[in-house]
Amino acid sequence: MRGRDRRTRAINRTTVLPSPPEMVFAVVNSPETAPLIDPAVRRWQPDRRPIGVGTRFSIRGRLGIVPIRATSEVVRWDPPMFAEFRSVSPAWPMRMIAEHRFTDHDGGTEYTWSITFHELSVVARPIVALSARLFERAFAAQAEKLEGYLAERGEGAPLPPL
Repeated sequence: MRGRDRRTRAINRTTVLPSPPEMVFAVVNSPETAPLIDPAVRRWQPDRRPIGVGTRFSIRGRLGIVPIRATSEVVRWDPPMFAEFRSVSPAWPMRMIAEHRFTDHDGGTEYTWSITFHELSVVARPIVALSARLFERAFAAQAEKLEGYLAERGEGAPLPPL
């Protein structure tokens, strides 16, 4: 999906899960469960606890064969319905905004993960195109792992720490 201009591109994926929003929010946003539910993530470490606006995360992982080393920052934190992160570094040639939206859906959760890529230079255009393709694959892999993880936990399991 294209954004408003050639310098912005947005992608997203929505998954319906049988667990309540409180559980899905906590599992998606807990550094302890991130590597368990997202095959692209090896480490997602906050600089402080509890997590909230201003918390920075060090991210290590792999999108396909492309290694990820980055820092993101929480810009909106509204448990259990919404979390938004912006890329801090690398700071060039593009920026990313990731949104995680959790909506009650017949006792379960409709979870939407969106990423908007903003080109800061024309140099970013092929990087954005590749990143969007790799993240679309990562969205699908994360949805599958997340669904399996929640099914294994079952109802009444304690929430992971945030």
